Amino acid sequence: MSAKYLRIYACVFLIVLSLNVAAIRSAVGGLAAQSAADNLENVEAVIDTGMGSIVIDLFPKDAPRHVEYFVNRIKAGAYDGTTFFRLVKYGIIQGGDPLAKNPSPKTKAQMGTGGLNAGLPDEVNKNKHLSGAVSAVLQADKPNSNDVKPGTSGAQFFIVLNAGPAQSALDSTFTVFGRVVEGMDVASRISEAPVNEFKIANDRIEIKKIYLREKTPTVEQMKTMAALVETSLGNLKLQLTPESSPAAARSFVRYAKSGFYDGTTFFRISHKYFLEAGNALDWPQDSPNRKKIHALWPEPAGVSAVKQTRGAVSMRRAGEATWQYFFIIAQDNPALDGQHVPFARVTEGLDVLDKIAAAEVEGDKPKQRIEIKRISIQ
Repeated sequence: MSAKYLRIYACVFLIVLSLNVAAIRSAVGGLAAQSAADNLENVEAVIDTGMGSIVIDLFPKDAPRHVEYFVNRIKAGAYDGTTFFRLVKYGIIQGGDPLAKNPSPKTKAQMGTGGLNAGLPDEVNKNKHLSGAVSAVLQADKPNSNDVKPGTSGAQFFIVLNAGPAQSALDSTFTVFGRVVEGMDVASRISEAPVNEFKIANDRIEIKKIYLREKTPTVEQMKTMAALVETSLGNLKLQLTPESSPAAARSFVRYAKSGFYDGTTFFRISHKYFLEAGNALDWPQDSPNRKKIHALWPEPAGVSAVKQTRGAVSMRRAGEATWQYFFIIAQDNPALDGQHVPFARVTEGLDVLDKIAAAEVEGDKPKQRIEIKRISIQ
């Protein structure tokens, strides 16, 4: 082989080698990110404030670098003693600026500029700026400007309260890395605090501490839980069965504890066996729920081997997700096996279940209002 062809062969070999090294590095980086995501899948963050606690479910698969950075700062205690400093009433609350730890006239004037440019890539993802979204702050293009610079996120974050056009405009620019699963009432009260002309809070709303914990309630805790469903036709008692679908069971517990289901109805009774509830549109006009801000998010549906037999309680599946709607099976229906997400079973009140199933309907809508007065977790 001539020297010319040897040189060409060597160049091609080096190019292929460099591509393989890059591919290996990329694969290793991807595996590392996936491993970190897997480790954080069962973790949530709790923000303790003087006004109550806010619990955040993190999205390590959708925004791995942002979640990792947020978690590392939590572990370092970097958020403890900072504040929620920028507030838009029922719009957003913003916190996480390290400058808030040492308040002074100078730092107050600079609030919102600290802790940014941490070298994080933008991780804009499928999650929208719905009520409860937790998103990374980007550096303003210039003081008090609404324009921002890409790739400048860091320690600061904001929580969305009421979703709307102003918030949906953020979807293509800001990274949503979590969502509020408890404490929207606390976030709402924080947003009501007095502010100056630049939306900076007049008084300190301190983040006393942010800490990490296993998603709560845990599967073991939920195994011991029951739900008392008080309806206008009598009471039902449900025993949680979270083993095959912990996310659905936990979602139900949280909605129930927040009072979301109180005042809803069994709005669909199909063929005397499929009894569906949980529609916010059914709240009475004077319901306190109409004055609250609720964070309604999809949960991954998963697959359950639990059969749809009499007394089974499931979250209704819509595509690959479930929402807040749940249904109870009054008669065995194997045709639904594997299609929805069972998380509980009726243990008391099967006679009440039969009364609901026997209600007169128009189509599948009951002619009488069958109200859920209250669901309490026991």
